[in-house]
Parts: sequence; structure tokens; C-alpha cells
Amino acid sequence: MELEGFSQLEKIAEGGMAVLYRGIQSSLSRPVAIKVMKGALSGTPEAHEMFEAESRIVARLDHPHIIRVIDRGLTADEMPYFVMDYVEGLTLKDALKTQKLSDRRKLRIIMQIAKALGYAHKNNVIHRDIKPGNILLDKEGNARVVDFGIARLSEDTEVSIREESMTVGTPAYMAPEQRRGAAFTSSASDIYSLGVIMYLMLASKLPKAGYPAPSHFNPKIPSSLDKITMACLADDPDRRPSADKLVALLLKALKGAHLKQEQKAQAQDTFKDPKEKFRLLDVIRETPYGTVCLYENREDHSLMVLKKRVGNFQGYNESEILSRVKHRNIINVRGVSRNDRIFITILEYLSGGSLQNRMAQPMPPTTFTAVADQICDAMIFAHNNRIVHGNLRPHNILFDDTNTVKVMDFGFEPHYAEAAEQNWYKAPGETASVLADIFAAGVIFYQLLTGMLPEWKRGLLQPCEPFATIPQHLRTLIKGMLCLEAHVRIQSFEEVKRCLHLIEEDEDEKTRTKIKQHAPSKKRRSPLRSLAMVLALLLLVGVNGALYSWLLLKKGQDMPAVASILASLGFEHPTATPTPESASQTASSIPPKTASKPDQELTLRRVDQAKQN
Repeated sequence: MELEGFSQLEKIAEGGMAVLYRGIQSSLSRPVAIKVMKGALSGTPEAHEMFEAESRIVARLDHPHIIRVIDRGLTADEMPYFVMDYVEGLTLKDALKTQKLSDRRKLRIIMQIAKALGYAHKNNVIHRDIKPGNILLDKEGNARVVDFGIARLSEDTEVSIREESMTVGTPAYMAPEQRRGAAFTSSASDIYSLGVIMYLMLASKLPKAGYPAPSHFNPKIPSSLDKITMACLADDPDRRPSADKLVALLLKALKGAHLKQEQKAQAQDTFKDPKEKFRLLDVIRETPYGTVCLYENREDHSLMVLKKRVGNFQGYNESEILSRVKHRNIINVRGVSRNDRIFITILEYLSGGSLQNRMAQPMPPTTFTAVADQICDAMIFAHNNRIVHGNLRPHNILFDDTNTVKVMDFGFEPHYAEAAEQNWYKAPGETASVLADIFAAGVIFYQLLTGMLPEWKRGLLQPCEPFATIPQHLRTLIKGMLCLEAHVRIQSFEEVKRCLHLIEEDEDEKTRTKIKQHAPSKKRRSPLRSLAMVLALLLLVGVNGALYSWLLLKKGQDMPAVASILASLGFEHPTATPTPESASQTASSIPPKTASKPDQELTLRRVDQAKQN
């Protein structure tokens, strides 16, 4: 086996659909895993387009519990292949056979798989073959899901012609609807497969016809975990929980039982709770700069997030202000505290995840507008309260369970793994300001609509190919936000929001015009009726003309011919001249002309330019 750009290829595994190789990526001299599909693409343009589209989406998945795809392509024999991060470890299938996993470790694996599925499903990516053989356990014992999207790609390869491949998935883990064919598969099918894994790990056997709850075989299993497992195994896909709902149910049921002892110890060291009023449910994120933990109030069972920052107090003042003033599109800051070493923020818990978790595919313009509008509302409120964000990016734009946008981390300093890593959300040399926030939002908007980051050359934006496919008015708006020179950039989020709404009104007007153009034609009027209408119109024009002329004469205009016509029609000749007092009264009755605001004029000019373009 030979692939350009890779060396030392060694077969390490083989399955029904693919062969797995270990190799070295020549350009970076790093080990990689390469999965080569056994079936060649059919050769049709549709098959190649499907492979490009599916593999591009899979390559954009970026989650700590998903093995990352870093490249893809076709071999000389038209065999699709994927290049992935090489992770030392063993599959869950092998671990269940050769190791005695503790209950805590089993629960941690289940939670991590559920989080991975939640991320993928938000990006409309379905795995279709969740099973122990596709779960890799690394050296730290963390679960990493592999082969996202590869089962889908196998449907259009030659191997799908064989009888055993007519349905995609592994029979023992397939949902009932999945057995009917790939067309019936949905995200709920992945949940069913995870339910089978949960049952296997908790009861030490696969569920079969008429199977009891896992606690029948393992009395240590709490009833809450029984209910969750059986809900995932419901025959009706609509009765199964979504991946996000499953994570929330697991957090409540496990009560932190899946966490490592050192994680609990570190959390207790940070958050002193002598009365034990709160229970640690999960450690959401751990970095060298701090920790984010989820707690439950033991009394009312409400959830809250505790965010700890070590040795850095940027964002404290902003958080303190936001603990007193509230907005529906800004996360609820319940409290802040600090000492000479750490700074702690207490926040509401949002189960919908971050905007970053929804960006594997470009957003449709209608969905984008709804999200962008709420981001603008949050930033308008913050700027009106003299709060600059300074670190706006997809990671700190969150969603609640109703998909309402919530912006967080105002004033927090961004961190990067390496000093050379580029900050795409900040113009070169620019410090935190209102205009810097507008630039950062412009980068986010560009990403949402194209799925790519913007690039500049000699100070000018170099639009990518997908950028040309989005509506013209959105291209104009985003270009105005992404000017590297701040003084020519759109100057406020009020203006961004007005542009979005003016655009909506313009689209509504186009829709109304289109409806008029396609309206059914009315019946033809009779000739006599048309003649009567013409005569009536002429009479109306004549009377209006006479009145207009009379008004001119009233102002002192010398029009003898018109005056005689008016006299013949019975109108008095207006010869009287107005007095100074009456002239003054007339002038004072005219309201002064209101000057339009500069930013309104700027908005209208930009919209006009967009229409001309």
C-alpha cells in the first residue's frame, strides 16, 4: 500500500468496510492513522460530490472525545481514505474483554460518548455505527469516538452492493428503524446504539427480546440509571432522549460519580462548601489557566457553573457589573469573588452548548440572521453600559435549551497554546474597543455563513469561494465589519442590527413584488366602463389644476388668463396680499425639517450601494 505524502505504512487492523494503517505524515513527521475504504467510489459525479461534501464535514468535527480527521482523499484505485490523529490505546471492545473496568470508569466512558454524540448531532452529523469497536480508550482512559461519517460514505461504494452491506451498522447495536434501511436512520439511531453499549457495560450482557432493566443483573445500578438506559432503548425513536438531554439526565443521575478523585479534590479546594449545600456534578473544562465546574443545589436541584481563573483578574470588573445588570442575551452572572490568587465567577448553566459546537457546516442565511440579531442585542446592551468584550469568539457565545443566544466572558483575556498562534478575531495591532468587538463579530459572521475563516492580502479581504454564494446584502454587511482600518469600519452594533433589519424589509418587499407579478389577471373591463373612467379622470385633473392655479394667485402670482378662467367657473379672484402677521403665522405653522442622523444616512448609503452592486 502506497499513498503520496505518507511513509512507513503498516496494516494494524482490518474490518468489513475498511483497512486501518499506521504511517508517518511526511510533511510534519508525525504518526497518523489512515483508514482506507475497501469499496471504490462508483465513478459517477454524484458519488464524488457526496464524498467531498461528507468528508469535508467530518474533517471539521473538533471535539475532545472525537478522533479528529486531518485529511482525506482517493487512492489510485478510487478508494476513499481518511487520515486521522494516531492515538495510542485500545478499543472499548478489547477493554471489556481484557480489563475489569471500575463502575466509575464505565460511567465516565458513557458520559464522554454522549457528549461526543451531542456535538456531532448539533452539526447534523450522524455516526450510524456506534459500537464498542468504534470507541477508542486513550492512555488516560478517556473515550474517543472514531469513524464519524465513514459508515455514511460506505453506502455509495461498491461494497454496498453486497447483501451484508445493504444496511449500515452492526446488527447487535442497530436501532429497529435502522434495520429497515439507511434512509430511516437518524440521530435517534445513534442514541439507541449508545443505549445498547450502556446496557452491556452495566449488565455485562447485550439486551435481547424481553430484556429486563440492567439492575436485574447488577443490583448496584440505581433506578435513575435504569430509566435512562431503557429510555435510550425505546423502539420508537421519538421516545428516546436527544444527546443533549441524555447528558443532562446522566449528570443528574450520576451526581459526579463519573469524576476522578483528583478532579473532586481540586474542585473542593476551589469552592469551599462547609455546609455541603452544593454537589459537584461535572468538570466541564480544565486548562492551565483555570477550571469550569458544574454544581447542583441540593435543596432546589438548580444548576450553576463555577468558573475559576488563576493568576489573571481580567474580566472581574465586567463580571461584577453584569452581576447587577441583566439582559436576555447575556449569560446570567450570579456572583463574583476574588482573592490575591484566583478569581471566581458563578454563572447560570446553559445546556445548549456553544456556537463553536454548531459550526461544522455553514448556516443557512435565515438561521444566521436569527443568531446574528441576538449577538447584536447583547453587544448593544454591553456597549451602552460601557462594557467592551475584547474576546468575542464562537466559544463564548452559548445557547440555552430554547436556542436563545447568551454571550459570556466579557473582558476575559484570550489564551493561546503558543505565542505564534494567530488570533483570527482581532485586527493586527488593535486593542479592545467597540470597533474591535465589531471586527470580531464580523469574523464570526463570515465563519457562520461560509464555514471558513477570512483571509486578507495586502490589507484587503480575500473572499473564499463559498462567500460568493451568500446573498449580496450579507456580503456587503460583513465586508463593512471586516475593514482592517477601524475608522472605515461599521461604527456600532446598532448599525449592524439596522442593516440586518433593513435587509429583511428589502427581502419582504421583493417577496411582495414577486407575489404581485404572479397574481392572477383580472377580468377585462367593458369599453363603456373604461371610457367613463377616463372622462372622470380628466374632470378630476381639470378641477385640481384650477385649484392649484387659484392657490398660486392667492400668493400674488400675475396670471390673468388663469384668473379669467377661474371667474368663469365661479371662483373669486384672489387679489388680496397677505399681511406680515399672517405670513408670520403661516411660517410658524410649518414644522422644522428634522435632520437625519449620520449613522442612519451611512446605513442607507451602504444599502443603496449593495443594491447597485
